[in-house]
Amino acid sequence: MRVTDGGAIASELSGTGNAGNIVIQAQNVEVSKPKLDSFSNTVSGITVAVNKNAVGGGGNINLRAERLRVLQGGQITSSSSGQGSAGSVNLRVNDIDVQGRSEALRDGRILPSSITASAANNFTARSVNINTRKLSVRDGAEITVSNLGSGDAGNLNINARQIFLDNGGSLRAEVNGGSRGNIRLNASDFVLLRNGSSIVTNARGTSTGGNINISAESIIAVPTENSDIEANAILGQGGNIQITTQGLLGLQFRDQLTPNSDITASSQFGLSGTVQVNTVGVDPNAGLLELPANFTDQSKQIASGCADTSSSSFIATGRGGIPQNPMQEVKSDRTWSDIRNLTAFQNTSQIQAQAPTQPQIPIQATSWQRNAQGQIELIAQQSPTQTKQILTCAAMPQS
Repeated sequence: MRVTDGGAIASELSGTGNAGNIVIQAQNVEVSKPKLDSFSNTVSGITVAVNKNAVGGGGNINLRAERLRVLQGGQITSSSSGQGSAGSVNLRVNDIDVQGRSEALRDGRILPSSITASAANNFTARSVNINTRKLSVRDGAEITVSNLGSGDAGNLNINARQIFLDNGGSLRAEVNGGSRGNIRLNASDFVLLRNGSSIVTNARGTSTGGNINISAESIIAVPTENSDIEANAILGQGGNIQITTQGLLGLQFRDQLTPNSDITASSQFGLSGTVQVNTVGVDPNAGLLELPANFTDQSKQIASGCADTSSSSFIATGRGGIPQNPMQEVKSDRTWSDIRNLTAFQNTSQIQAQAPTQPQIPIQATSWQRNAQGQIELIAQQSPTQTKQILTCAAMPQS
């Protein structure tokens, strides 16, 4: 869907009552190249308005899409200059890109591409609520909530994974005589500011500055590019800034704005606000062991050695070899233990019982004879008695 070259989707209240809501559901939406209406003096785009002489409340803009592009001065606006509050702008879009400025209109104005909820009366302006995966605001474009009358401004609430501001892109909340005008950003990945971009709450007159609350994994800016986070006031108290992040890079808290990238919560003539940065991350002290205050007396840990120590040695092998100090027992915290089944390696052969060999008992000779070589041989008669063999322990089978 494209709303361009003076095309408009509008709901206006010129009498008494309430303006209607605008509900859009589309895949891709583009809003660009506005024109000034010669009859109503209004700027084209997607708008709901309570006109100057009207009495009643403004309608809401509810837009759902996969992608939204607001280019070349395109306007998505909820406004009230009559006797009633403006409506809210509610966007649920996966990818939002707000970029650039318009060409000069018939009255000479050059408008930034913008998403706005504003009022110029003593009634309350409504909020801009954005839920997206990625939000880009660049090249002078802006997303704003404001009340330039005496009423309260609305809030700018953004939930995203990534928020990218570049080349003068800004998120703004302004109030003239009322209060509120807060900015709340929740980015699961990062908030990145480049090239003079800003996140600003401004309070004019005696108004109190709006608060800025940013929660993001990382908040990043280049120190020399003059990208600022400001919660400022003139006569009233400056707003408060609260940041929760794992990393804040390139931005420095200062009392006043400088040409560098700053975080300020100042009031020109009143009390300054506060800046609180909560860094959430890995605790560098986690896992550290607190040492005891009273150390062991070393004189009681070393025994007097022998006079001759030439052959002495001290060997500690592996963990668990020695206790932490000599007064403790050795703990059974060996790092290796052989738990294999060793029965498979045992090979015991079967042992058979054997009778011991009986020694020969000498027998007395009873006669002699001469053999064929002429030698004398003694002759003894063998004893007919059989001696019973005796078993020994070595011959018994092993169990």
